[in-house]
Amino acid sequence: MMTSTLMESAPHTNSGRRSQQRVLCVILSLLGTLTAICGAAFCASSSLLADERRPSRGSATISGGDELFPPLPDFPSLNDDEVPRSRPSEPEPRALPRPRIRPETRDSSAPRFPPALDPLDNDTDPDGGIRLQPLDEDAPFSPRRPSGSVRPSTGIDPDAERRVLPGENADDLTTDGAFNWSLQPVSVADIEIGKEWNFSHGKPNLSESEEDNYVELIRAALARRTLAPSQLPENANVTSAWETAFYRYAEVRRQAWENGKVQLSASLPELSDPNDKATRRVISTTDHSSDLPQIKNYSLQLDMQSHPRDFVGRPVVLYGMFTPLGPKELQARRTLEGEERLITLQRGILRNFLTQEMIAMVDAISYVDPQSQNQPSSAWPIDKRVAMPVMVKGWFVKLWQRQPLVFSDVVRVLTPRPYDEYVRDHVRSRRKVNDDESWLYHETLRQLQLTSSKVQASIAAEEQKIRVQKLLVNMVEKAGADRIVLENQFRGGMLSKADTPGKEGYETKLRRLERQIGFRKSKYLEHQRNPETFPLFVDVFQNPDQWQGRLVTLRGHVRRVITYNGDSTLFNGQPLHELWLFTEDSQNNPAVIVTPSLPKEFPVGSELIDSVTVTGCFFKMYVYRSQQENRLAPLLLAGHVSWNPSAKHILTLAKDGHIRANSPLLAQAKSETRPISDTLVLFLGFLTLLVTMTVWGRVQRDRRERRRLLSLVDERPDFHQTSQDRFSGPFADPRIEPTRG
Repeated sequence: MMTSTLMESAPHTNSGRRSQQRVLCVILSLLGTLTAICGAAFCASSSLLADERRPSRGSATISGGDELFPPLPDFPSLNDDEVPRSRPSEPEPRALPRPRIRPETRDSSAPRFPPALDPLDNDTDPDGGIRLQPLDEDAPFSPRRPSGSVRPSTGIDPDAERRVLPGENADDLTTDGAFNWSLQPVSVADIEIGKEWNFSHGKPNLSESEEDNYVELIRAALARRTLAPSQLPENANVTSAWETAFYRYAEVRRQAWENGKVQLSASLPELSDPNDKATRRVISTTDHSSDLPQIKNYSLQLDMQSHPRDFVGRPVVLYGMFTPLGPKELQARRTLEGEERLITLQRGILRNFLTQEMIAMVDAISYVDPQSQNQPSSAWPIDKRVAMPVMVKGWFVKLWQRQPLVFSDVVRVLTPRPYDEYVRDHVRSRRKVNDDESWLYHETLRQLQLTSSKVQASIAAEEQKIRVQKLLVNMVEKAGADRIVLENQFRGGMLSKADTPGKEGYETKLRRLERQIGFRKSKYLEHQRNPETFPLFVDVFQNPDQWQGRLVTLRGHVRRVITYNGDSTLFNGQPLHELWLFTEDSQNNPAVIVTPSLPKEFPVGSELIDSVTVTGCFFKMYVYRSQQENRLAPLLLAGHVSWNPSAKHILTLAKDGHIRANSPLLAQAKSETRPISDTLVLFLGFLTLLVTMTVWGRVQRDRRERRRLLSLVDERPDFHQTSQDRFSGPFADPRIEPTRG
């Protein structure tokens, strides 16, 4: 009976044992988790993840057999025949001397990666500064010109720039021995060189004689654009020469000031110095003003105030916030046949971006914005008195009290959306940035620098949505055309309904087509729901004409940063930064980013900078040199760069010496990843040991109990030890204990 009792209790014992095993598994899982936490906390202060410095390489392919964006090619070298020649109607400009990058601008901290190539430099390459051979005889130019290099033709004799500076020639002097600037032509945009204009400088309003001179100046300015091509060489780019001409006179005056031939009066204005460390944001030469006794930088505004007679009829470029005040009408008393007697202008005030102080009084005929672009508008927003950021290319008229009066035929409004039509009309892709594109290159950079980066990002996101929708519509249209082709082949007897040996039938091809359509449609819908999944780099690379001049947002890591000075004439010599950005879908091919501003504490010397986001204008497909062959990369002009590094990445950069020890960014990263104290580590270790010992003791006790029960089940009873006398008495005898069965 003991045997049957033990056998019946065995199932209950096994069930309890399984419950104990499940509890044991849960406890061991918790133990493993605590151990992992302790180990990670203990190692957090001494080591970082190894893959922090190994960025992943994305792929532009899509699994499933149907590729929306096939892998990028292996980038074979570009032969001369593969590079598009110039249009017959656009003569090629002459090749210019190409400057070298100064040795101190090269970054040697990352020997595994070639130095980045300045898109405005035609003499360096990623293989160590070897002169890059041109793609053809006429292609390469360098907007970043050294002093004395050849410039685009402006209709002036090549030696005119040297002669325009004050010299010893008696013909250049006035009666009092001063240099006569009114006799020196500088650019094709100069008006009536040598003419004596009757303007009373320093007085407000215009007298009748001044109005007559003003009307004459306006007519001469409007006629100058028409006459400019006749004064240029046959192979000159008229648009480039005209747009660049507005910067030339200020550049010549600056050189004369540096040589001590032009004196500026610091007592006229009392403006704050934009070069102060608190701002460090100089937009144009008009921002170089100072209330200090000694002027440290050339100021176009001070020059116009100090020497207004030297500027009458000269072209100037001003940036600022323009507020239209109302129309101004000029009545011409003397007119020729075909000339209008009434000239209507929009008068407004141009103020400094930073200080909001008045820069100039501006009279303009019309304005353009990214919506109108090549179609100027005269519908000024007068009612709301809106202050618009603008670039004014115009001519100096007179000194209106203490500020200049400037006439402009067209004012360009600066918005976050770049002038994409300008880029498509005047920029040639698959080339370096040449001198004929330099004016638009720098003006686009300035526009994106002055406008909102958040609005630029939203515009870029909208551009991407439009592109994805366009691709979806094109796919549906192509699918419909493919269906019609299959149906026509089937009806014409070229395809059988079912498969035949060695040839697919109509039904098989139709099923494959439907499957491909469904796959592609699902991918495009996914790109619409999650824009970050769209392989934007691949689409830009394969369809540059669809994106040229438009805003694009790229995310990835930067492998190289180079800083150099921008063009002294077009960008005031301010620093520009070139970044090589790699995205997840770029397949280890870079996008070249050029920007005038970087985030605070950006580690320019690091081999790897993660979490970089750039929204910029896709300017062109840029040619650079790599491993003895010419390759292509998208060139983006960006006003701002966003950097959102993780705390661990910041600690890695600080460990490598790319972030200073007292950096607030580093302090914040340390606070976010502060290691667990030693006391807490010891407490967790003791708790883990206690739990381990408790579980181990319980397991050993269960094992002993299990062995004891198994031994009782296997034991055989000895019947010889049973006494018959014990069961012979009556059951009523209290001395005899009945056996339970």
